[in-house]
Amino acid sequence: MILDEVRAVYEEYTAQVTRLESDRKAWDGLFGMGKKLADDPCHERFYEELEKLLKAFAEEKPSSEEIRSVLELIYRAPCNEEQPSSAVMPMNAVHSLTPELAEMLSAKDAEAVLEQYKKDYPRNKRFPAHKNVIKALERAQKS
Repeated sequence: MILDEVRAVYEEYTAQVTRLESDRKAWDGLFGMGKKLADDPCHERFYEELEKLLKAFAEEKPSSEEIRSVLELIYRAPCNEEQPSSAVMPMNAVHSLTPELAEMLSAKDAEAVLEQYKKDYPRNKRFPAHKNVIKALERAQKS
């Protein structure tokens, strides 16, 4: 159920950003004219909806398998080349919501998620959120 809810949040967000990008005028955001795509409230709404879902999910004390499926969806989403370019950074930013869940993984699941995560986010392309996720996965792997 949680996986479907998270997927729905991502699908809605992607659809909103795709609409915004297609409606965008060439001069939007230049010299303070028009509307900057990054200022749209859909980005903040995406973050807040996902935060609410993940907090409720963590409180349910889910199984490692459930956590792994949710985290893999979140971690792989920015890597999908079909994503609108304006959605990639916010999709990376929401990784900051996941370290608590990552630490709840079994050592085996943490190892598998960490291996894929390091492939998807090479050292020279990591943001602070990525580094925090890696640390959380490494802690889970050792427990």
